[in-house]
Amino acid sequence: MFSNLLVSLGVGVALAFIAFVLLYKLTRLSGKHVAMIVIFAVIGIYVPVSIFSWPGADVFAIHIALYVITPYGLGIITTSWEARKQEERNGRWFHWGPTTIVVFFLGLVVVDSTIIMLSDRGMSEKMASLLLPEPRAGGEITSFFPGTVSHDFQKKESLYNDYLRQLEEQERRGWQLSKGWVEEPKAGEAATFRVEVSDRESAPIEGAAVQVSFLRPSDRRRDASYALQETAPGVYEHEITLPLPGIWNVVIEVVQGDLRHENRGMTSLAAAADE
Repeated sequence: MFSNLLVSLGVGVALAFIAFVLLYKLTRLSGKHVAMIVIFAVIGIYVPVSIFSWPGADVFAIHIALYVITPYGLGIITTSWEARKQEERNGRWFHWGPTTIVVFFLGLVVVDSTIIMLSDRGMSEKMASLLLPEPRAGGEITSFFPGTVSHDFQKKESLYNDYLRQLEEQERRGWQLSKGWVEEPKAGEAATFRVEVSDRESAPIEGAAVQVSFLRPSDRRRDASYALQETAPGVYEHEITLPLPGIWNVVIEVVQGDLRHENRGMTSLAAAADE
């Protein structure tokens, strides 16, 4: 994401800069008027593109800010230059006032870009070890905290309504899921996770496709999904190794033909014996 952000920002700023320079050189318009034209052109192009392929509010905001700041800053500089040329002929083309404003906003954009990068990917391990304090109880140093949003249905009303209909269908169907670890799970050690599926009359649901996903609340890069194998009628299991102790969110999906059943819960892993 960070590399894509740099490319889109860099290309957009370069195009805005080129458009300003060309208009300013090829027309007799003042820097103020050229800046207004370029700003409206940038907004008119980028906003529809963003609506069609929404990048997120933070990414949208930083693009708009930088795309508008570029012609705005150039407009300030050229306007100041035009005013000073009427008084002086010493070739000085900028003043410390507008330059300070432009530098301030550029610094703000750099800080915002860094924050977006850190929130999405975190620091590198080497940088984190240099800048972040050592954990009190040992373990992994990380600046990454995206959070787990396992069912963010409110983003789109249609998805939320679909989810509600699915819950109603599951309630009417009456399938029963019994799930859990066969032995005590520990971080870094293999343990068998078992799911037993039966209908309302406690008859086993055979031949289903069962998948279990383990979601790490503090780091989605640790998320893992497993397809369980049927070892007995209605009994599905898989040997699973999760890397970190603590809380994991669990999502179980059972699909048989056109029927789909979903169950959510949490599990906790103990630390490995040698920790």
